[in-house]
Amino acid sequence: MAKKGHVEIIGAGFGGLVTAIGLADRGWTVRVHERRSLLGAEGYGIAIQDNMAHVFSALGILDDILQGGIEIDRRDSLDGNGNLLLRLNTGLGRYRISRHHIISLLSERALAAGVDIHTGSNISSASPEGEIYGSDGKSWRADLIVAADGINSNIRESLNLTKHHIHRKEGGVRVIIPRLPEEVENDRKHGTTMVEAWSGDRRILYCPNSQTDLYVILTCMNKDLSGRVTPIDTESWGQAFPGMTSLINRISECADWDESKWARFQTIRLKSWSNGRIALLGDAAHAMPPYLGQGAGHAMMNGLGLAVSVDECSDIFTALGNWEDRERPLTEHTQFWTGVYGKTIFFPGWLKALAIKTEKHLPLLAKQYSRASKHIPTGCGSVDNRT
Repeated sequence: MAKKGHVEIIGAGFGGLVTAIGLADRGWTVRVHERRSLLGAEGYGIAIQDNMAHVFSALGILDDILQGGIEIDRRDSLDGNGNLLLRLNTGLGRYRISRHHIISLLSERALAAGVDIHTGSNISSASPEGEIYGSDGKSWRADLIVAADGINSNIRESLNLTKHHIHRKEGGVRVIIPRLPEEVENDRKHGTTMVEAWSGDRRILYCPNSQTDLYVILTCMNKDLSGRVTPIDTESWGQAFPGMTSLINRISECADWDESKWARFQTIRLKSWSNGRIALLGDAAHAMPPYLGQGAGHAMMNGLGLAVSVDECSDIFTALGNWEDRERPLTEHTQFWTGVYGKTIFFPGWLKALAIKTEKHLPLLAKQYSRASKHIPTGCGSVDNRT
């Protein structure tokens, strides 16, 4: 059993909160710093797959998490005219759930475990010796520091840990709009569907986020000025997706454009996930585009895995090395295959349709795409029959 200590965690997102709970449950004293004045997250939907469900189950909150979401029965891939290219029954029992709902439950669980959460605490830098520094001049010492401070991590940059930081050629905007009564009724009759439609270099993915909300992400190339403007250019998007003009108009009228902005996708890889007593995880360490829906999954898996590793080993430096050796290969596997899936954006229409259909006919390809989602994370038990 490792010597218990004190940890300072920077960032109260998925990775930071799961790490906090994992360490608090194992006897550590934990303080979390969140730069925003209130805990929370965007209301955008997140797909809860097997691996994430295992993490929530290990934390004892899976039932509460699932009660706030909606189960997805199948996935349809369409072309720009609305023609069906591929239909897959997920077979995973996947749920689409509001990020805000999940963060709320994780923060409640953290507080119950004795975690001290400081909001409005902006941490600007950290030393490998075990000290963090706030923008207000305050400082805190710890046996372990966890930087889960997002894609624009101050800690990562101050430590010069970045190996590759790729600003990708594409990006997207996420929105939430109200569901229509006929959509809810159609789901009741025919099952709940996640739709992914492609037209040239543009993509629209949408599915229910709850009984009342519809989550939508629109992606396009960085150079596509009419595609990336917000509020969206309804005429331009309507020309690209003539079978979805009603949805596009609803997005334009109902989305909160003060909160929804187009952002370029990024991929980040580090020289090392740790430096001295500092560990990095989540987007700060391994950001990836959202195509396989595993950014948050890896943040949570790696956070719980970190708690397990420091509990297994009395030396923090050995523990951090063991943690990276165990968790990093799968994370970079997902980064790679996310990139492979994203390359279909650049295919001509006929080849794009063929590439989408291969997922059904090439089980080995589908296995690579779903490897992370099927993984039983460190610190978790066997598969829960609800997933």
